[in-house]
Amino acid sequence: MKIAYLDGRRLYRVLYAGIQNILDNQDYLNKINVFPVPDGDTGTNMAYTLMGIAERMQTHLYLPLGELSQEVANAAIDNARGNSGAILAQFFQGFAEAVAGKAKLSTTQFAEATAMASQSAYLALSHPREGTILSVIKSWSTCLREKAGHYRDYLSLMESALHEAKAALKYTPEQLPVLKKAGVVDAAGQGFVDILEGIFHFMQHGNLRETHKLESLPIDPAGNEDLHPETLNLDYPFCTECVMTGANLNRQTVMHELEQHGDSVVVAGSSQHIKIHLHTNQPGQVFGRLKSLGQVSQQKVDDMRVQHRAATDPKTIALVVDSTCDLPPEIFDRFHVHIIPVRLNFGDEEFIDKITISEEEFYQRLLTDKFHPKTSQPPLGDIKRLLKFLASHYSSIISINVPRNSSGTIQGIEAGFKEIQVANKVAVDGLSLSIGTGLVVIEAGEAIEAGESFENVVRRTNEATQKTDVYVGLDSMDAILRGGRVTDKKKKLIEALHLNPVLTMNKTGFVGSAGVTFGRRHKFEKFVKLVIKKIGNREVKRIGIVHAVNPEAAEAAKMTLNQRFPQAEIYMSTVGPALGVHAGRKALGVAVQFV
Repeated sequence: MKIAYLDGRRLYRVLYAGIQNILDNQDYLNKINVFPVPDGDTGTNMAYTLMGIAERMQTHLYLPLGELSQEVANAAIDNARGNSGAILAQFFQGFAEAVAGKAKLSTTQFAEATAMASQSAYLALSHPREGTILSVIKSWSTCLREKAGHYRDYLSLMESALHEAKAALKYTPEQLPVLKKAGVVDAAGQGFVDILEGIFHFMQHGNLRETHKLESLPIDPAGNEDLHPETLNLDYPFCTECVMTGANLNRQTVMHELEQHGDSVVVAGSSQHIKIHLHTNQPGQVFGRLKSLGQVSQQKVDDMRVQHRAATDPKTIALVVDSTCDLPPEIFDRFHVHIIPVRLNFGDEEFIDKITISEEEFYQRLLTDKFHPKTSQPPLGDIKRLLKFLASHYSSIISINVPRNSSGTIQGIEAGFKEIQVANKVAVDGLSLSIGTGLVVIEAGEAIEAGESFENVVRRTNEATQKTDVYVGLDSMDAILRGGRVTDKKKKLIEALHLNPVLTMNKTGFVGSAGVTFGRRHKFEKFVKLVIKKIGNREVKRIGIVHAVNPEAAEAAKMTLNQRFPQAEIYMSTVGPALGVHAGRKALGVAVQFV
């Protein structure tokens, strides 16, 4: 059957088929990802980007081709992840601009539109490189343009152009030495060919009515060949992305600004709607500068060093926490912990916990900002994207999270688990907060490090949640009052009586009172004595201490607790914003884990 034209309905169906094909192959793309950074996430990023397109198309099934193409472009911009996703977004934006107002495309019109889309994709990068997805797109679109006049049938034209795209993909190692050294083709270029193969196969064999729910196939992390170097040295380790909106955004101005802060710059979109991608070492500063140029939303930051470590990790169990967990950075590194950051807002200004706002900046703003900060659970999209990435590198995943009764994070993890296929997966209710969750993570990390089975690791983790208590002493009631957790009347009564409340997390996951100490002088020494009294004669395995810009009190607590429990391991860290929002400046926290 000849296909003489492409309309909106047909565009939806063939794109849907192409997207399904890349979802089926995303694990392989992760494995061969060595450029621009060998962080093993190209397949995940392209799949996430394209799934956003598929979901948008399903709500716009009957739009004319031109309008549907713009919806596809908008969805790509909103959902683009990684360098490859941003390039795809600009490709679709260029295509949408070329077909605006059209209801049908002949083969010749389609070829002209893809040529414009290819040129547009090149313009999105500050320094476009050959040997990448750009080269594959260009060879494909050039072939379409050269042969469209000879083929009035899409099937024949697409077959010829697919052949050229494959040839261009095969040639990418000759253009990029890093690919040749690794013995692979460009991962994003392979992803684009996967899309084309899905489209062609559907045109050749599929019934245009035979579309089904998109899903990804199970993957085999054990079969992952080591294509990544053991060490990764990056000047710009944070893959940083956001969406900008405004009335008259200038992509070149935005690109020039970004070039001052990093590399791998991609600016995709239109004068009203832009996707930003770059690699930088100062993501918070980048977002701050962009806010002066337009409205910034959908902030996303990935540490590519952590992603690379996952791609080369010999362990089969991935350990995940949310950023409400506080531990020294070296402990997170030792156990290869993957952190899902919560979001933090001062008024309308959004930050990514511990990434785009430092603890020093947070506590300064807590003191001076007219808005009291609010926290929110990690976006479901962030959770799903991380879990899909981990599923391509590990056979099992354990997530330890803020209590179910205090946040919806664990429900988000469970929703994300439904969309991945690994041998084992579990979401553990940490039943603690801050450094208390951290001590549970250490128990799980040591079990994984020792090579214990998934079942044993889960058992030890759950036992640790029951054997860990956490206490928080406040310097003042100001943060709790501003956060609406206590009335002004009650605050005044507590202060009048010179009471110092001590908070804890009970075993049902709710914050409650652990008692009070009396008198404003030496309040934290009294707090530590109360904790010691709570411990009683139980044998202590680990102690965690955290402080909110109060290192003197933390050091004094460490000295006292070390003298009283010399056999216990002691860990010290700072209180992150997630707890600091409620505890306030100068707060001191102590977690105790029993044998």
